[in-house]
Amino acid sequence: MNKNKNRFYVVDLFAGCGGLSEGFRQAEFEVVSHVEMDQWACETLKTRSIYYHLKKLKKESVYNKFLKNEINREDILNKYPEIKEIMSHTIIQSEFGKEKFDLILKKVDAARKFHNATRFHVVIGGPPCQPYSIVGRARDPNRMQLDNRHFLYKHYLKIIENLQPDFFVFENVPGLISAKVNGSGMFVQILNDFKSLSPRYEIAPGFDEYSKKPQEYIVDSSKYGIPQRRKRIILIGYRKTLILRNRDIKNIFCMILNAKRPRYGGATITDAIGDLPQLKPGGGSDYWWGEYTHNSLTPFQEKMREGSPGILNHRARTHMDSDLERYKFFIEYHLNSNRNATLIDLMRERPNLIPAHNHLDKFINRFRVQWWNQPSSTIMAHICRDGHYYIHPDIHQCRSFTVREAARCQSFPDNFKFEGPRTEQFKQVGNAVPPELARIIANQTFKELKKIYET
Repeated sequence: MNKNKNRFYVVDLFAGCGGLSEGFRQAEFEVVSHVEMDQWACETLKTRSIYYHLKKLKKESVYNKFLKNEINREDILNKYPEIKEIMSHTIIQSEFGKEKFDLILKKVDAARKFHNATRFHVVIGGPPCQPYSIVGRARDPNRMQLDNRHFLYKHYLKIIENLQPDFFVFENVPGLISAKVNGSGMFVQILNDFKSLSPRYEIAPGFDEYSKKPQEYIVDSSKYGIPQRRKRIILIGYRKTLILRNRDIKNIFCMILNAKRPRYGGATITDAIGDLPQLKPGGGSDYWWGEYTHNSLTPFQEKMREGSPGILNHRARTHMDSDLERYKFFIEYHLNSNRNATLIDLMRERPNLIPAHNHLDKFINRFRVQWWNQPSSTIMAHICRDGHYYIHPDIHQCRSFTVREAARCQSFPDNFKFEGPRTEQFKQVGNAVPPELARIIANQTFKELKKIYET
């Protein structure tokens, strides 16, 4: 039994900047441990840990001063030294496959003990998805078959076997379904490996059903009130013995699918960024920008602003003159023809603007405007390299998205501060799970856990 009734504990593997964790925290889970290899993602996790601790103390005003650059992190840690100890146990900067597994496991268990958690109830995470990405395979002459990240998920499995959680939530890209290594399908292999876990686990709605119709269980974020078309595989597993205490547990995934919004109730780019300050290329700030100036808000905008003193991570890239001319062409083309232009249209109408890139024939949609009345395209980590796929719809701004605009499309709240250089901030946003989707999954998981532990 759970000694602390309705307190459920989570470990987040391959945590990134904490998109999954954020959703689980919003659903009242206690995230005891994050395991992540990237330095700047860990710094972001530390900052978010500071926020949640200060919130628990009802000292959000201290965090807001930090966001506004009125105080720094050291000022907070000197005043609240317990936060430093919390961060040292909770955020584990380690790389699976390079650091000894037993050492990582020892750190995770030390975090559990530090938080006085009797056990881990949920393991969450998504191993690196680049080897399974269809775009990544298109760019790689070896179709990513030589990428050793294919098998990082096995560390996820080992953690489950050692911690024996009630649930696991495994997230990855749809390309996993068609990915192959040495001629064998990765998706079937992963399902078989999950199926072979000891103790025994089942996934909802069932391994057999999932493997026969995997496409039916792909989740699209735009169907859940998130202003982004982002399709992902979600595996939700539960320890098989728990079905004796909660027979509804097998329906958890169906309940999540039923949480979809009405067809025309989805959020759009207008909802995501329509209230954010206008910027010219090079304008804005990588950290604190300032207080809000736009007060006529949609419900999504109100939700993103909740608890934030203003706007962070809102600085526009500078662009070459040739890119600005291309952006104008793509924006004007849509305004005049009501459809997106491709590089083929650019070749035909403005051949002088054709970029000097390889494989143009494979990526004719390299430049894409994100339109006010539609959800955004999938925010990917590639946004850290250039913003051509995320052109702002306002021709007067004529630029690509800022980190905050990308984060809004991902449903990160405005007081979620991304640490590091802007390139690293973009990478963190692109690799993350939308917190709002994670919250929906977490809410249903919480309900099922309550049924189990209240019997």
